[in-house]
Amino acid sequence: MHGLETLRERIRSGEKIAGCSVRMWATRSDIDEALALGDYSYIAVDAQHSPFSEHALVNVCGTANGMGIPVQLRIKHTRHTYLIGNMLDLGPSMIEVPQTEELETVREAVDNFNYPLKGRRSWGPSGGVAADERPDRLEYAKWWNDHGLLWVQLETILGVTRAAQMAALGADVLSWGPNDLAFDRERFPAHPLKTDDDCIEHVLTQLDGTGTKLCLRTYSQEQMDRYSEMGVTMFLDERRLFRAPS
Repeated sequence: MHGLETLRERIRSGEKIAGCSVRMWATRSDIDEALALGDYSYIAVDAQHSPFSEHALVNVCGTANGMGIPVQLRIKHTRHTYLIGNMLDLGPSMIEVPQTEELETVREAVDNFNYPLKGRRSWGPSGGVAADERPDRLEYAKWWNDHGLLWVQLETILGVTRAAQMAALGADVLSWGPNDLAFDRERFPAHPLKTDDDCIEHVLTQLDGTGTKLCLRTYSQEQMDRYSEMGVTMFLDERRLFRAPS
């Protein structure tokens, strides 16, 4: 069974869920090595701040999906929500939209992420996750709409204050961008949300009871433990990223 079958339910229930980042060009041995470092439920690859190749994405997703491991992809730019369906046809289980603060961005992402009647993702021959197991169009569309996971990344104070609205529009996971958020906080030194922790607590309060969860990128076990105490249940461990090929 593919790990995506139960991942949304596990996330919504508040179970502690962690994933790990790998490079776009990760091999089976790279993925095995990463997964051996912790109890991880998914892997993540990045197109926003790393080299991106559709062929590399197909390969890493093909490998991970063959292992039953969901793949999360952070797309290159906020305005690329129109490409989400195309990216999903290459094999990811989850899409992350960076630098999200406008509600219209969330609406567009939800539309392009889901099949009708929930969205407007185009149907066609694809390498979408588990598509070969469900060749019937309507069966697969329903399965995807019930299991795919859409992330939007909060990297501004405005985004932080709109967390509840983003959840209501259909974002499954709100992810954290502390460095760009720090730039934004420095622009507004008088804002009452003065620290990263202030912002995290504000988002957690907004998401209480919604089923949408906050995911934090972490770089140490100590960070993960501290955020767990604050009430965070979802993590993306970035302690180990693989070297670029020579």
